[in-house]
Amino acid sequence: MTDSPMDRADYRRNAIAMALDSSLFFMAMSFVGTTTVLPAFLATLTESELVIGVGSGITRGAWLLPQLLVAGLVTRLTHRKPLIVGAAWASRPILPLIAFIVWRYSAVAPNTTLIVVLSLFFLLFVVDAVVSVPWFDHMARTIPPERRGIVIGTGQVMGGLGGIGAGALVAYVLSEQSRWGYPENYALVFGIGGALLMLSAVAISFLSNPECKPKEGEHTPTLRETLASLPGILTEDRPFRRLVAVQLLAGFVGVSSAFYILYAQRVLAFGEAEIGLFVSAQVVGSVSAGLLLGYIQNRWGPLIHVRIQIIIGLLPPILALLSGPASLVSYEAARAVYLALYFVLGVYIGGFSWPFFNWILEYAPEPRRPLYIGLMNTLTATTMLAPALGGWIVSAVSYPAVFALALTFAALALGTSVGLPSTRTSVAPRVKESV
Repeated sequence: MTDSPMDRADYRRNAIAMALDSSLFFMAMSFVGTTTVLPAFLATLTESELVIGVGSGITRGAWLLPQLLVAGLVTRLTHRKPLIVGAAWASRPILPLIAFIVWRYSAVAPNTTLIVVLSLFFLLFVVDAVVSVPWFDHMARTIPPERRGIVIGTGQVMGGLGGIGAGALVAYVLSEQSRWGYPENYALVFGIGGALLMLSAVAISFLSNPECKPKEGEHTPTLRETLASLPGILTEDRPFRRLVAVQLLAGFVGVSSAFYILYAQRVLAFGEAEIGLFVSAQVVGSVSAGLLLGYIQNRWGPLIHVRIQIIIGLLPPILALLSGPASLVSYEAARAVYLALYFVLGVYIGGFSWPFFNWILEYAPEPRRPLYIGLMNTLTATTMLAPALGGWIVSAVSYPAVFALALTFAALALGTSVGLPSTRTSVAPRVKESV
């Protein structure tokens, strides 16, 4: 693909645009912090762990749910760039609007603010889901397999370096020494994230716009035909079905993610200033994931990466369970355990989705690739229920109980991954290209 000067120029253009888009998006999400900042903010509006869990899970569910319908649309598009760019510009200005709502209404109408903010976050990620399916398909068409890990890892490292600064800024803005009180402090944090999202939309606008014509004699299915083919994919494609099962179980490890920060504040008595430290620790973990991503992906392929990610997913709940005994030793010991927790949580979250996507990019035939991505994401949207389940368990039982449940899901995911085939072997199965 990169043999001719034109191809090399096209590769560089797309690689730079995609790395910048993902890095700026990553930095923006450091200010939103669905495992740190967002749950802490929601806790200022409600005492209910269940509501906080729903609020944390709604972002993931909103991003995953519409992707199957988007995939059906993408397979029929001759040019995908207009959809990618248009959806990005439609979704990303929503975060600055959220910042305004937080600033204007949090103190005077907390219940209304809670409903409006969660609704806007849901809308933001629903529309951004329209970006993701053609985005990954565009990557598969314009970035060679041996360079995808480098492009993704570069974007993650750049975003992580900016995210470390984001954590320091969040720590100051939310601290007692800050010149901004509540709710201006949270409004500022979300506002900076919104500005970075707008810049990511600028970066994505520089993608190339290749023509995506079907091969000669190849039938492009209608949306009805696409939907009709789904039961067959799930019943006949055993490797893909197992991949979905692994991702579902691994996704439910997030049953505890929103409650690490609440446990830190409500049980271990950490202050809001520590939120910024945890953001930085999580971002450093994500940077580490980005540094390792290209090497692991290029050397061993997505299957080994999937298993490494799941093993890393075992660590945060273990550390959370250890933080209680550590707090009996000293405040500093508990904080050290929690910094380690958020570091490995950053590694886990930062590298979680990529090996599953890369497995599909290498496994699925080109015309059906968007369908496989959309189907996988829509099926795993049920993981949006994980934080809500976690909130119910915290309310009914305890924080340690939800940490133990997360550990159980990680162990089940690791065991299920044993039967998943590698896409890098000569005997790796392939699905038929017909729908």
